[in-house]
Amino acid sequence: MQILQRLQATITVVIKRIISQPWLVLATILGLVIAIALMMSIPLYADAVYHRIFLEAIANPGGDTDNVPPIPYLFRYDGSIYGSVEWDEIQPLNTYMMTQAGLELGLPQQFVVNYFTTDPFGIFADEESVFKDISSPLVWAGFSTISDIEDHVTILEGHFPDVATGPLDSLGDPIEVLIYEKLATKLGLQVNEVYVAYMQMRSTEGLVEDVEIPVRVSGVWRETDDRESFWFFKPTTFEERLLVPEGTFTGVLADRLRGEVYTGVWYLVMDALNIHHNDAIALIRRGVMVQQKATGLLPNTKLAKSPLDALVTYQRSANLLTILLYAFSIPILGLLLAFISLTAGLSVERRRNEVAVLRSRGAMSGQMVGIAGLESSLLGLVALTISVPTGVLIAGIIGQTRSFLDFSAGLETLRVNLTMPSLRFGLAAVAIVIAAQVVPTIGAAKHTIVSYKREVARMLRKPWWQRIWLDIILLVPAAYGAYLLRKQGSVVLLKNAFGNTPYQNPLLFLVPALGIFALTLFFLRLMPLVMAVIVWIAGRTKAVGLLMAARHLSRTPSFYTTPLILLVLTLSLSAFTATLAYTLDEHLYDQMYYQAGADMAFVDQGEGTQDTNAFLSFGEPKATTSTETQEPAGPRWFFLPVTDYLNAPGVEAVTRVGRFTAATQTGGGTRGGVYMGIDRAEFAKVAFWREDFASQSLGALLNALALERNGVLVPREFLQEQVLLIGDHIRVHVTMYGESHDLDLKIMGTFDLFPSWYPSEGPLFVGNLDYLFESAGGQFPYSVWLKTAPDADYDELGEETLAKNRIIDWTAPPLAISAEQQLPERQGLFGLLSVGFAAAAVLTVLGFLLYALFSFRRRFIEFGVLRAIGLSSEQMTSFLAWELAFLILMGGALGTGLGAWVSAFFIPFLQIGVDEATRIPPYSVDIAWSAIFHIYALFGALFVVALATLVIMLRRMKIFQAIKLGETA
Repeated sequence: MQILQRLQATITVVIKRIISQPWLVLATILGLVIAIALMMSIPLYADAVYHRIFLEAIANPGGDTDNVPPIPYLFRYDGSIYGSVEWDEIQPLNTYMMTQAGLELGLPQQFVVNYFTTDPFGIFADEESVFKDISSPLVWAGFSTISDIEDHVTILEGHFPDVATGPLDSLGDPIEVLIYEKLATKLGLQVNEVYVAYMQMRSTEGLVEDVEIPVRVSGVWRETDDRESFWFFKPTTFEERLLVPEGTFTGVLADRLRGEVYTGVWYLVMDALNIHHNDAIALIRRGVMVQQKATGLLPNTKLAKSPLDALVTYQRSANLLTILLYAFSIPILGLLLAFISLTAGLSVERRRNEVAVLRSRGAMSGQMVGIAGLESSLLGLVALTISVPTGVLIAGIIGQTRSFLDFSAGLETLRVNLTMPSLRFGLAAVAIVIAAQVVPTIGAAKHTIVSYKREVARMLRKPWWQRIWLDIILLVPAAYGAYLLRKQGSVVLLKNAFGNTPYQNPLLFLVPALGIFALTLFFLRLMPLVMAVIVWIAGRTKAVGLLMAARHLSRTPSFYTTPLILLVLTLSLSAFTATLAYTLDEHLYDQMYYQAGADMAFVDQGEGTQDTNAFLSFGEPKATTSTETQEPAGPRWFFLPVTDYLNAPGVEAVTRVGRFTAATQTGGGTRGGVYMGIDRAEFAKVAFWREDFASQSLGALLNALALERNGVLVPREFLQEQVLLIGDHIRVHVTMYGESHDLDLKIMGTFDLFPSWYPSEGPLFVGNLDYLFESAGGQFPYSVWLKTAPDADYDELGEETLAKNRIIDWTAPPLAISAEQQLPERQGLFGLLSVGFAAAAVLTVLGFLLYALFSFRRRFIEFGVLRAIGLSSEQMTSFLAWELAFLILMGGALGTGLGAWVSAFFIPFLQIGVDEATRIPPYSVDIAWSAIFHIYALFGALFVVALATLVIMLRRMKIFQAIKLGETA
């Protein structure tokens, strides 16, 4: 009974506490909801996005059909390999497949189909038919039966065949068969015509006997919809099949034939809607078990088509993506945990006096902790209830992410369903935040009223993390990570596990984030010294508010460290994240355009003359005999004017680019490379170019080529290696489609990078294309680069317009960029960071407002005394304004500085990859000042709202209420 009374008293205290501080409770619940929802959204998104990929994988696993149902299992017995079998031998397997296998696979079954066929029979015309030749078969076709096929075909003529009855020992009544429309059209078969199916078969005694079965065409069929999931093979597969009812196959045909089942197929279609990646292992185990049972019932039965491999990929990929995203989300979750700790600390700080009084009156420490734990649990359960739909919503938003804070991907909506693993993550998040809220109470519950007052007197000491030198400790791994990045180019220890792109390797993100956190703590250690300098300066002015604010902040660093950490981390991490996202987006654009060279590129093959057929086929000119007349070779290819492509819709500019194998003689021997001929006048209008590709502008380089028809641009490194100068001549051997030509070229300029060229290909020689063709005596197939309008339809342009002009292959960077932006890892990273840091920014503002309000309540007596000794309202307002301004300005300045410096230092080293295409062109880091200015605007609004609120509270304060028995309000 006493235990129940204590429990009732505890619940009553908890309820009163919640009612007495509704705004703090709402803020706490908001922080919990965001933290828990983000924790739950990660596995929800990973499961949903790979479920979509899983469905795509099983929808067309072999590339031989355009429409396969969600989860197909196709079991097959192939008599062509293992020999035909009797119906009695296959009956147990057929019964199992049609009745039990679907249940044992563990998925909702949509339908099951079986299919059996005999050996092919020769189909002969009888003596009464219109066919003149009755000695040769019209076609070879087997008797087949497909369950429930009558519901999926259209009878064009005649009717569905009736079940045959009676023995077939002699030529009696023919059995009715259904033939495919294409077979009927090809052979001219008509309904009600009679034919003879003939085959030689070995009898039980080992003798060869003739089997003749009369057949009558009862109808002609066509598939109703070839896209139906019913069709396990394409309907055209059954063109040379005589379809009969299952009763005919298992009855008269089974009695007459020996080894009548040549091929058996069982096709089970299961529902994939509610599959999750955590179900994969169980489904794989069930699929293997069914396969083993099938093999036991009929040896050599194979599982020809199944989702087992796709399930393995689904499960592994979703789990790996979940781990990656959780690793990436550590800084965000750290910010959210800091906010929760701030609200918990404010709540505990407000009740420290109350807890101390209760402890002095006999309350146990466990009771105080129990009250805090029960309160936190209630808030956590409420937050979890709200977090479930919120997490589903966030997962859907992440699935529409194109880039950082850009949710315009326009993809098909993900199927996001709550799963037990995601719920477990939510419960784990609840446990973590409960611990974060209860821990401060444990420290407060140790004090009685006497020890509490002693503690208050020592509140000027440094925060706990400064006392244990946590900032210095964290600087060590951050510095080591920076060392690895600088010395090795990337953090490669886990590269094979996580991948070779920045959004697949969380270490590349965590090292800068750890550096930001460590440097934030380190600079906060120096903040009292900075404030002491400001105090010294303010002491020589007449600004009372400035001096009082500076002195307060320099003396009580432990009071404002948490909100200041929130401000600094939010701004610095947002700046770094936005800059990294912008850099990755820009590099994706640069990378794809550098590979192609322009908005669209293809090879114009032209039209070759007859004499060039062998040349084109084998790469060597066609040899002529001594008796053949030698005539001028003339042009080997004819081309339409390249300007004709301007008539294509969406094309704004066009240029020719000839790219051929080249070689030049150097001091160390022959050096292989590439010769690129360009149209100098049009190249700059079309080609992709970046200022860091050369020390001169593209226009200056092209103008240099205009000065000499045999001018050439070369890589700056090649010029230095060969000790050459601008104006020197070099001899380049160019090979074009088997023909070789020597060119004497004059060096007119240098570059570091050039569109579509990679240094591993050897030196690049960029010259005038017309000069090359004039030297070769005619044009050769060349590439065409296009500049297109922003709204150009590349699929239509490539497949319809350009294909008419002998274009068989083309590339368009915008399509490759769009495909890359839809990668699950990239979407997940940018979506999570966008949602997480938007939420962190909102919670930082809310946390700072709570800090300002509770700081005002905690210092109620101090403000009352200051007013009582004569400070005016304007001076008090100045005091509060300077305090808020110092915190926001210091947070903004430190956050901006850290974010910009870390971005400029780390991001260039995050460019990783095993091939040149991922490293060229190099990252171009531009600080995301637009995102930083948005944070500035948010902080400015925060300052105005917080100051206005405090001024209102200050003007409403009554001095006689503030000064009461030396206790705080």
